[in-house]
Amino acid sequence: MNVPPPLPVSSLALPSRGKRISCAVAILLVFLFVGPPVGALAFMLSIALIGMGLKVDLAGLSWIGLFALIYAVPLSYFIGVGPAAVGGLMVGIRQAFYGPIRWPFAVLIGISIGVGVMILSGKSMPFGLTDTEHPDYLPVMVITCLTATMVCWAIVRTWHFGPKGRAEAIA
Repeated sequence: MNVPPPLPVSSLALPSRGKRISCAVAILLVFLFVGPPVGALAFMLSIALIGMGLKVDLAGLSWIGLFALIYAVPLSYFIGVGPAAVGGLMVGIRQAFYGPIRWPFAVLIGISIGVGVMILSGKSMPFGLTDTEHPDYLPVMVITCLTATMVCWAIVRTWHFGPKGRAEAIA
């Protein structure tokens, strides 16, 4: 039986360090540009829902969403660029150098960023990660960061390469 010689490994099969870094930077940019506006919208709608309580007014909620798009989104880059950069770096480095991130790990990243923002904000944090002055603040921050992280992850979840040791790229 005549077996053909193995084909040489092409440059596409094993991505270079530059391609991996470019992938990580592209993921970071998605998080930086998409994360803060999504977080602002999630924050404003969460606060509105807490304020409305059981009497949710969909028309009022729609107006709040519209005003959030007009006013909160431009301001969101001042507040949300730090958490977005942290999430983008975590997801970008992982996916560019070590393979894809599945949704449970993306959820964990979003929740940890939300808790981190809460801790860094200087709010009181007694046992159980509760805030005695504003008990709804922690869930709102976690929901905000989780929503933004998951939307960004949904955009970039297929942008990854396999680990360095593997010969094939996962595209």
